[in-house]
Formats: sequence, C-alpha cells, structure tokens
Amino acid sequence: MNQLYQKGMTIKSLRVYFEPYFAGMTRPTANKIFFFLLAIISMQGIQSVRFLYTWFLKRIDTSGLNSYYYLLSQGKISRSLLN
Repeated sequence: MNQLYQKGMTIKSLRVYFEPYFAGMTRPTANKIFFFLLAIISMQGIQSVRFLYTWFLKRIDTSGLNSYYYLLSQGKISRSLLN
C-alpha cells in the first residue's frame, strides 16, 4: 500500500501550495511560517501561540517561542492567509 504520509508527499504538497506566500522572504522566515501554518492545520486552529509551540512547534523546530512571537509581530504573515 502506497500511502501519502509514508513518503512525506502530504507535507511536500502543502509546502508547494503555500510557496507563493513566501515570495520575498528569507529561507528561515519562510520555514518558520510554514511550520506555523502546519501547526495550525495539525492542531485544527489557533488557541494561542504558546499552545502551538508547546504541543507542536518545539518538537519539529529548534527555534524558541520568542522567535515565533517576533515573526508574528513583524507582520510577515498576512491575515488573509490565517483566515
């Protein structure tokens, strides 16, 4: 059985889908935003940034919680992407 999650195709497909939103961003910024979006999709919503970090982000990324707060404070993620 060739399931999508076994080869990572689901995550690659999501990365390709969100790639136009990352235009003009540095690679680390784009990666953090992608991880943040992946956390929102996986946790089925945003309870808080701390909640997403505690239960998802710190397990897949070495960045600290403050780096995600800083990323959100810079306005690099448009509200249309989150809605």
